[in-house]
Amino acid sequence: MKSVFITRALSGLVFATIMIAASFFEWGYIILMALIAAFSTNEYFDITKSLREENSKFATIYRIWLMATNVLAFLIIAAYMANKIDIQFFSLIPVLLFGLFILELYAKSEKPIINISLNLSAFVYIGIPFSMLNFIVYENGNYVPSTLLGILILVWVYDSAAYIIGSQFGSRALFKRISPNKTWEGSIGGLLVLTALGFGLGYVFKGLSVLEWAVISWLIAYFSANGDLVQSLMKRSLGIKDSGNILPGHGGFLDRFDAFIFVIPFIAFYILCFT
Repeated sequence: MKSVFITRALSGLVFATIMIAASFFEWGYIILMALIAAFSTNEYFDITKSLREENSKFATIYRIWLMATNVLAFLIIAAYMANKIDIQFFSLIPVLLFGLFILELYAKSEKPIINISLNLSAFVYIGIPFSMLNFIVYENGNYVPSTLLGILILVWVYDSAAYIIGSQFGSRALFKRISPNKTWEGSIGGLLVLTALGFGLGYVFKGLSVLEWAVISWLIAYFSANGDLVQSLMKRSLGIKDSGNILPGHGGFLDRFDAFIFVIPFIAFYILCFT
């Protein structure tokens, strides 16, 4: 347990340092998030491969198409929010999605609906959250990294706090049938830690008020836990432990960013509509 925690903590610290450093600069943010979206999509294709009905030729085409769609959706909305392109370029996104239907005509699959559904779910689960991230980081055409940095810190702190408190004091499983290691004690402890940190971030990052940061911390505590459980539900249904093995102690990109991906739509909605 101790060695696993140390490996997890060290790899998480290295990756967090890279992300925070890159996020201070607009191009660092663009490149970093585009890469994470691409790798996450690639892993999503891998873990759902057993459910698909495609020959090897079309499997490669679908994989590339899905990665390109999610990355281009992110880049198009980033460019629009930065006032570098017009809204007409949004039309490319549904064109790419409907291209998936057209590809299925030539795939000669016996289960086209399953293939199409899996491909569209990759966009919903990965493409939409990364695209919506741009609504958080851009203000009046300018890249403002403070809110993103705060969200990253809160997500990572909640994950660590819930893990540490749950492993030391947890006894009541949060969702035993899905993830027996996650406990109510860990979730509540993580919420308390995050609430205190959320109030503190209000004095550090001036873009949002203290109360608004507190609300964001509560949203992250709830939806981060749900995002982790949803990822566990999918992996359990597919009979796999991790989505990949690229990050020591964490697994794959989807394992590391499941909570981050899941909270973005809810935080973007809150910021856009209520702040």
